[in-house]
Amino acid sequence: MQAIPAAAQTSDLTEYVRARAADAAGIATVAAQGYGRALAATPDDPVIALRAYRQALMVGDVALAVRAVAVMEKAGVAPPDAALFEMAVALSAGDQPRAADAVKRLKGTPVDFLMPILTAWLAQARGLDGPAVLDSLHPGALARRYVPVQRALMLVARGKGEAAAVAVLPSLAGPGTDDARIDLARVLERDQARALLDPGGSDLRGVEKQWRGPRTADAVYGVSRLLLALASDLSTDRMATLTIALTRSALVLDPQEERARILLGEGLSGAGAQDLALATLGQVRNDSPFFRRAAVARVQILRDANRAEAALAEARMLAEGRSATVLDAERYAELLSATGRHDAAARVYATAIRRGGESSAELHLDHGAALDRAGRWEQALAQYRRAAELEPNRAEPLRALGTALLAHGSDSAEALRLLERARKLAPEDAEIADALGWAYVQHGDVARGVPLLEAATLADPAGTIANEHLGDAYWRLGRQFEARYAWRAAVIHAAPADAERIDRKLDQGLTGAS
Repeated sequence: MQAIPAAAQTSDLTEYVRARAADAAGIATVAAQGYGRALAATPDDPVIALRAYRQALMVGDVALAVRAVAVMEKAGVAPPDAALFEMAVALSAGDQPRAADAVKRLKGTPVDFLMPILTAWLAQARGLDGPAVLDSLHPGALARRYVPVQRALMLVARGKGEAAAVAVLPSLAGPGTDDARIDLARVLERDQARALLDPGGSDLRGVEKQWRGPRTADAVYGVSRLLLALASDLSTDRMATLTIALTRSALVLDPQEERARILLGEGLSGAGAQDLALATLGQVRNDSPFFRRAAVARVQILRDANRAEAALAEARMLAEGRSATVLDAERYAELLSATGRHDAAARVYATAIRRGGESSAELHLDHGAALDRAGRWEQALAQYRRAAELEPNRAEPLRALGTALLAHGSDSAEALRLLERARKLAPEDAEIADALGWAYVQHGDVARGVPLLEAATLADPAGTIANEHLGDAYWRLGRQFEARYAWRAAVIHAAPADAERIDRKLDQGLTGAS
């Protein structure tokens, strides 16, 4: 049974209820204000404090969040991320004893793996040898991902920038290291920074272009980047609450860190506060190296919020900009396809291919699908064939080409060969099992197709296409009861036009018209 806060038993009930309603509706600013007033009225209530803390982090009300943490700490119910937040607030204020106390409270929590790194930074701030302290604390497996860059930052703080750059290079050799390179480059001298940033992607080039001299490598800088790196690793809708706490803490330490602001926006969207998320992303400057990253996040948030026209406008801006990439064009084309603009999507996919996507089988497949849906079959076929040529040993291009050939009444023998090869390459793929099974049915070999269609529906019991195909096959074999059972499964999640067709089969059986 959920605890009823004290505010719910007083004249402040209306204020609390309004805050809860705003909270549920994703209106974080109103919710935070309401919870703040409720907490002021009942200052020892941990239930209200927790709600106030979460909403305060969302809107950036640091004072309210600090007040709420104090209430939760007193009641012994503070979540683990509250200690991280309090540590960030203390460190930003230069209160190292309070920061150290907050770090100690992480022990036994899911984020206690950060303690060796945080302890080393606090030791460094006291004039001790941070890297030596870090090594002596033997960070565990979870922390080791972050240790190379953090240790390098500590070396820079001790005036050993050249040694730091050399020591960290092995950990920056693989993909997905742009942010780590940026974190270190920003505290190095120009030549050392350039070695980390060049050659690189658009973010790295933008950071290099705006380099104005090394920043101070201290505990505030290092810890903010640690929290940012962890937030980046955890940034999914399921982890939205923790992402918000980590990024807000990082912004307390460095309010100008726009990558943290972008991750915060994504976390806010995951928590259901889309308008606040978009406003947060809108704070990223147009001349920022990370403006494109923020714009990409805005497109995704608008798309997830079913605001297709706004998403298309943002995506078009990216795709048609001077520094547009293959990926920018691909994202725009995907949105055009998703909104039924198949001719336009085909044109943009062609642009993506011209920009450097000629060797991408995936792009040729998507281009072919857009042309196909636009009624331009001959051009679509050329794209499907190109995809299969580029990746002859991958099942998906073979399936797409084989299925398209069958759908357009083309060479059924070739289609069967393609689908049989796809099945050998991906024997567990339900979509391929359905495609091959249906191909056999259309080829007149119904008995051979049924086991494959049954396998496809076992893998995806609610799948509309496979269940409809299976029902059709059963009917042709005279198994009418089983056919109707399969059609009933098919109609559950069918689109309106498909549902109408399947309903006719349920009423009339399989006829020439259906």
